[in-house]
Amino acid sequence: MLIDIVVRLLLVIVGAIHIWPGVVALSPRRAGAFYGTRAAGTDLTLLLRHRAILLATVGVGLIVGAVVSSVRPVVTGAAVISMTSFIVFAMLSGMSGLTAKSRRIVHVDLVALALVVVAAIGAAATD
Repeated sequence: MLIDIVVRLLLVIVGAIHIWPGVVALSPRRAGAFYGTRAAGTDLTLLLRHRAILLATVGVGLIVGAVVSSVRPVVTGAAVISMTSFIVFAMLSGMSGLTAKSRRIVHVDLVALALVVVAAIGAAATD
């Protein structure tokens, strides 16, 4: 019972972390506030807005997974792939070349990834 509550809480927390950047999709000028960079050009703005929607979709999926246990494996898998790919790409590109805000996102993703892994282990233990 307690494990299930913890799993649900962790999924909601990580879901909220993923939904928050969705603001960029609605207001592309906010990209600078999130990423510490300016979206120069229509193409980059489009890509950032699309990224924001994808992140928010994963976030909504995680929150749904907090309520509907049957979707947890899929949404936690999507979240793990999303966060791991961002972390790996950041490390491959060289963390020192990133803005402070982008490095902060890497650190947040590391914590969120750990939370999702804990949630997945907890969910597996209760099945």
